[in-house]
Amino acid sequence: LVQFEFEPDILQSCDDVMMATTKTTSSSSKKRKLPSSGNSSSASIDAIKSIQQVNATDIYRSLQEAIIQNFGIVGTCTSDVQVRLYDPKARLAVIKTTRDKYPQVRSCLTYLTEIKQGVDSLKVVASTITVSGSARTARNAAFDEVKKRFFARDFSGGEQWTNMSREAMEKELQELEDCLDKIDSGC
Repeated sequence: LVQFEFEPDILQSCDDVMMATTKTTSSSSKKRKLPSSGNSSSASIDAIKSIQQVNATDIYRSLQEAIIQNFGIVGTCTSDVQVRLYDPKARLAVIKTTRDKYPQVRSCLTYLTEIKQGVDSLKVVASTITVSGSARTARNAAFDEVKKRFFARDFSGGEQWTNMSREAMEKELQELEDCLDKIDSGC
């Protein structure tokens, strides 16, 4: 189970940290500025759209390129890699490989810095959340991770759990469970 964090998300979390630290520090301390584009709102909307269009094939191709770069053509031929699922909402991927080649794939995920999408490339940080021995345990780990993220979500404006938000949560979790069941039956 692999989590993908894209550059706009990382920059946003850095901005949030900077805002929190500037509130606690004195106004005379030096502040580091993050690079920003001229029209940040339209650039961020374009970035979000391109992030949502990333699919399992893009991740597979970028991972294959990382394996070729780090282990050569022989490494690519010997590592049987499949991206079984990529959920663009949760930004989680289930990657299947053989037991003896998982350290090779895991190290290439560490070195993966961009996902190519046609002619564009998106900067990314890939981190391994869990390594599972079967499709069933990978499915359960993915489901637990999504549930944990959903319940940790902050609601803007002090919004409380309502029937509508519970129904939306149940719908999202049901869609994910359906996708994960396809993984379990396909292995």
